[in-house]
Amino acid sequence: MENRVSASGTAARPGPPHLAGLTEPAGRPGNVSEPYWAGLLEAGWAARLRAEDGRTRFRLHYYGQRCEGLITGDELPALVYAVTASGRRILLFDGAAHGYDAMFCDTWDEDRLRTRRADQVYVDADGEDTFEVVIWAGYGIDWEDERDSFVDADDPGRVTLADGRRIPFDTARRAAFDALSITATNARRRATDVVSEELA
Repeated sequence: MENRVSASGTAARPGPPHLAGLTEPAGRPGNVSEPYWAGLLEAGWAARLRAEDGRTRFRLHYYGQRCEGLITGDELPALVYAVTASGRRILLFDGAAHGYDAMFCDTWDEDRLRTRRADQVYVDADGEDTFEVVIWAGYGIDWEDERDSFVDADDPGRVTLADGRRIPFDTARRAAFDALSITATNARRRATDVVSEELA
């Protein structure tokens, strides 16, 4: 199943491939104004997280540090998982793998990356730790217009990443988003930005 539905419920560009089959349409988070949300939808893809069993409330486990409520990396990139009541972990964001810079600019020592443990539990200002989750990914690059600068000369259907891996062009254009936000809404309907990253 492809994640082709925006938070407004209208047909939209496909979203991040690692979230395919795990999202559904969602309304505007309570901490975002209507005009600003409309602008976000124009510039990107958004949806509510929905586990394969239909659940839409999750705990958030992360590696990194908190800076004014936001999860950020420290000397290594952040990791954020949504965790179901049954303990299943869904990767929401890996700063070493997701987004334009991680794919085309940055490289990391794999042994160091393996030391990251997403074992911290996100608790919001209300003391709550279970949330509905809305993810927004921004896409500012005109991939069709710049296709020739990305694809391999000997294989126009694939691109080469910074770490040397070669992946299909269509996967790259979905995975190389240039901004990401994750908003968590607690049982009191208070929405909090958990992740807000510029990734290009």
